[in-house]
Amino acid sequence: MFLLVASVPLSHAFTLSEDDDSTETTTETESTHTETEHEHAIEEHRDNDGTAWIQTDIMTATLSPHMPTYQFWYTSDNNGSLARFMVSFRMIVEFEDTNGDGVYQPNETLAFAPLDAFEWSLQIGAITDASNKVTEVYASYTKGGMSSEWEDDWFEDWMPGLNETDDSPTFLADEGSNDYNFSRFSDMTLRFYGHVYTSDYNGNITDDQGTQGNYTVAGGMELKVDVEIGNFPFISNTSKVAVLNYLREDVASNDDSDHAFELHDDHGEVEVHSEDVSGEHGTHLADQDSDHDGNDDSVQQLSLVDDVTNVTQGLYSWLDKAIMTYLNGSQAAVDVDASYWTDGNGLLLFLAYPNFDGGSITHDPSMRLLETGVPSTGSTGFLGVPMEAIALIGIVAAIIIVAGFAIKRR
Repeated sequence: MFLLVASVPLSHAFTLSEDDDSTETTTETESTHTETEHEHAIEEHRDNDGTAWIQTDIMTATLSPHMPTYQFWYTSDNNGSLARFMVSFRMIVEFEDTNGDGVYQPNETLAFAPLDAFEWSLQIGAITDASNKVTEVYASYTKGGMSSEWEDDWFEDWMPGLNETDDSPTFLADEGSNDYNFSRFSDMTLRFYGHVYTSDYNGNITDDQGTQGNYTVAGGMELKVDVEIGNFPFISNTSKVAVLNYLREDVASNDDSDHAFELHDDHGEVEVHSEDVSGEHGTHLADQDSDHDGNDDSVQQLSLVDDVTNVTQGLYSWLDKAIMTYLNGSQAAVDVDASYWTDGNGLLLFLAYPNFDGGSITHDPSMRLLETGVPSTGSTGFLGVPMEAIALIGIVAAIIIVAGFAIKRR
């Protein structure tokens, strides 16, 4: 059992930090834990099948051992039966931005690779301070070699050129073949490095020009992921790279629960559901002047909303800047753009980055639960009084009656 010490203020997570046990050059400076009473108990463990667990008093998350896939829910909600969400990194794409909108549409594809075409190693552990107190739990997915088993049917309906003999030889092994060949991505480096902190974590994002933004990771209720891409096999020197963030809002919920994605941009708010099927692939999600809670306008996000109560329970957020590292080691903050659609099973959110040929890119989306959205796990009875309270009243009444009979008999 975890002890909830105090609530944590609403904040958003973004960092471009190095792996805690690596020797890479960090892009974050003056990052500190907030030394206050706002601390959360945290633990991690692995199941026999390799599934990793991270649990705090607010948030429980599981990580698949097979590919970068995260499921998260409220710890007080048994197994996420009322509100359980999923984020899975499913694909990486090179595309030529032919219409100049900065985002990915399928007809702009030059080459792609589903991430389950690779083998993945998942490492998990805890970081402690000088007093041996745990301050962070980390979980790192690292891409390995090519996989011999992967699912190739989920993207066939909307990826262009897969069933055609056209001028897109990067899609198929040989012209006219139905066998996919993603070996050109075998030397690409790719890592998803996740962090959950026991207390609020503050830092700055910097490049060679100085500080480009500040961020706060909410302790105990937020899991942020550093996405690190290097040695990408670009076909074009004018192309871009997009990573598919595949989201589902009702993974293990019962039939009484229903959630929606609420998208925020300059044009207003749009509500979509996984079961919807978009008529258009690659709608541009415009930058937000400020997020819907009035915070930093560099934060882009979508909300996970209970469709019955209209309560926001979770957030999926990302910074509108990533850090590009050139071959000579210099760094620059670059724009990140987003496009999306739904395929009847989930929301496909593509985050797009500029060409970094010969260098690398680092960006960090974040998944978050809100304390104000904790679902009620107790059933209600007469006049809306919780059944647990009714049962307790009944027990007390029974004791009083028995005691009364005992006194009368005397």
